[in-house]
Amino acid sequence: MKGSVLSRAHRPKILHRERMTETTASRRLKRMLPLIAAAIVGLIVSTSTWFYVSAFDEKLALKAFYQEATDSTQILKNGLDEYSNKLVAIGTLFSATQHDLTRTEFVAFSSTLFKDQPAILGLSWVPRITREGRARHELAAQNDGIIDYHIRDVGPRGTLVVAPERDEYLPIYYSTKETPTSKLYGFDLHDGGLRQRTFETARDEKRIAASPGFLLRSGDGDRHGFISALPIYLRGRPSNTLEERRKNIEGYVLGVYQIGQMVDTIMANVTSPLNIFLFEINASPKDGPVYVRLSHLLKMPPTTQTLAALTSGPHWSSDVSTSGKHWTIVAPAPEGLIGNSHMRAWLIFAAGLLLTSIIVGFMWLSLRNGRRLQRLARTDPLTGLANRVLFSERLAAAFSVAREGGAQFAVHFIDLDGFKDINDSFGHSKGDLLLRAAVSRLKDLIRDCDVLGRLGGDEFAVLQGGTSDSDATATLAARIVSAMSQPFEIEGDEVSVTASLGIAIYVAETTSPDAMMIQADLALYRAKNDGRNCYRFHSSDLDLEEHSRIALADELRAGIERGELELVYQPQVEIASGRIRGMEALVRWNNPKRGQIMPSVFIPIAEKTAVIHRLGSWVFDEACAQMRRWEDAKIAPQIIAINVSGIQIKRLDELVRDIADSLEKWRIKPSRVELELTETVLMEASQKQFDALGRLREMGLHIAIDDFGTGYSSLKYLTVFPINRLKIAQDLVMHVTEELRNATVVKAAIRLAHELDIAVIAEGVETEAQAQFLLAAGCGNAQGYYYSRPTNVEIATNLLRQGRIEPGKDRLPALKSVSAA
Repeated sequence: MKGSVLSRAHRPKILHRERMTETTASRRLKRMLPLIAAAIVGLIVSTSTWFYVSAFDEKLALKAFYQEATDSTQILKNGLDEYSNKLVAIGTLFSATQHDLTRTEFVAFSSTLFKDQPAILGLSWVPRITREGRARHELAAQNDGIIDYHIRDVGPRGTLVVAPERDEYLPIYYSTKETPTSKLYGFDLHDGGLRQRTFETARDEKRIAASPGFLLRSGDGDRHGFISALPIYLRGRPSNTLEERRKNIEGYVLGVYQIGQMVDTIMANVTSPLNIFLFEINASPKDGPVYVRLSHLLKMPPTTQTLAALTSGPHWSSDVSTSGKHWTIVAPAPEGLIGNSHMRAWLIFAAGLLLTSIIVGFMWLSLRNGRRLQRLARTDPLTGLANRVLFSERLAAAFSVAREGGAQFAVHFIDLDGFKDINDSFGHSKGDLLLRAAVSRLKDLIRDCDVLGRLGGDEFAVLQGGTSDSDATATLAARIVSAMSQPFEIEGDEVSVTASLGIAIYVAETTSPDAMMIQADLALYRAKNDGRNCYRFHSSDLDLEEHSRIALADELRAGIERGELELVYQPQVEIASGRIRGMEALVRWNNPKRGQIMPSVFIPIAEKTAVIHRLGSWVFDEACAQMRRWEDAKIAPQIIAINVSGIQIKRLDELVRDIADSLEKWRIKPSRVELELTETVLMEASQKQFDALGRLREMGLHIAIDDFGTGYSSLKYLTVFPINRLKIAQDLVMHVTEELRNATVVKAAIRLAHELDIAVIAEGVETEAQAQFLLAAGCGNAQGYYYSRPTNVEIATNLLRQGRIEPGKDRLPALKSVSAA
């Protein structure tokens, strides 16, 4: 009995231990089950795993390789385009100059293009000289300071001799590298060979043409090079047909390039583990490369590689061009790119334990790569600084510490003034170098405990820890402003920017980290408005301004619904006849409480608060409705022009949908509508936005560049996107009769538009002299006060019934409810 009682007494403990043992064993079994299952499944499906892992690794490796090669080639393509643009720039100089271009003008202009460009061995002007004009040409050259100038040819012994009589000569007349005593001047390139064929191709096809590659002999060894020629036709003469081009050719702009130096210059700042080989576009598979760029990581014998050998295995290739010259670029996949997947599969077959080790190792590698990707996702790839995500995390942590009574802190929001102009003028590669140099100076100014981050573009932020003293914060801000105002030396060029700062200091009333960033942003906005190159602290007044903007945005949103907006119209007139060709629709807001509010006030607020999308949709629909009324009355203009904000472009799917709906609703042909965009919008448009703009063009809508010439005008977008019309800015037009520079720029813009088969109209015409100047320069259409101010719909309708405007007679007084456009 006693034993029985003891047994019963100990039974709960024994059961508890048994249950614990069962629980422990169960946990162990649960932990082991995935590994056991993985081993079993691995043994069963090892063959499938071998194929899957090999294919997956190969796909990832090739994808990374192709992306690396694509990025490097795109950089190369962009750099090569700059060399083509240098010839085009000189050709534009010839077209825009109303007199024969002098040697001094040519050398001064081309030398700026030649500077810091070792790949350009020379830029020359090669006129076409006839037999009859030879003596006159030689005399003019001698009078121009070229001693003993004669058109020369290569004699039997290889020396230069006076060229024999023939029907046509192509002598080198101006050149960037030669002195007035150079024997190169007068050398006749009309040799019946490679050079002459290059000139004839350029002349007949009216484009930049390039010669096949040839070897440049020098003491440093033979180097591959080529020449490019841009045809220049006689001013005022047609060049539309082959016969006209041959008859009216004036000469050629000639460039001599060294291929290797050209590519080295472009790729100088590109670090890539790829070997790059450049071949002539029509090269035989057995021919060798004309240029080789070897990675410092991988070495290959450059001279033994042929196109056939490089393309026999995994590789990436593409075509690149510059100055009429075309090459094939080949990047062979690095050796060992894919790895020995068969060995790993064999090990899977060999042992289940090794299978488990490989799986664990693979999981570990995946976790490590995940951590690496996470780190990359939190840092800026260009500068290595914290990006917006990581900076926000550090800001939130500092805010939490301060909220609990810890150290106080301040946020400096920094923007580089004038960086975009530097970036556009010198190129993105130098812009990146400038950003890195600016970061280096900022790092020298802050402490180890501070956080420096790049928020995007040329915007930076500093989290200054351990301070609640505005004096200490101001001291750091002043040092940053002073440091950024000192010139930077970037690749031999001295560039200057300044910095504007907005500062927010943590106080107990601050509601959140995001609120601090908004406060710093508002202070930065104030610094920008106060002239830049300064710093400003956030204050309650800035909050009031922001609240005022938000309130005005809410009123605008409600005003659209209440019908407080109206459209006014400014006629677009044919200068020669006064006939009205179009109407530009302009929006006005008649607020019942505030009175009339100018577009310069409410449009920026609409853009900043996203009300611009609703406003833009209303403007387009109302303009289409008025166009339908004019068409029903049979007095509609040929075109109605409607402005589109750059913010709308960023949501182009919505914009395209709204436009299509309004056109269908009011039965307006797309060809009767012109969308006006600023050149800045087009220059900053992404490829996706360009594709969407292309959809608008495919619908039949016209696209115009508004305020052309007011900012940094890149010709690139004119070639990428088919523009219908350029609108020359009022700032240029208003001084054409007073400032020679304005007149020259306007003439060049008009001529450029004509060459590209783009219509042109001038804005802001206010005097008869301006109108006559534009007409003489080839601009047939204009708008401005000289013809009519923006008018309400009733007056605009009466003008359309008249059909034309006589300046001085039909000019209308300003409406009380309408301000100048």
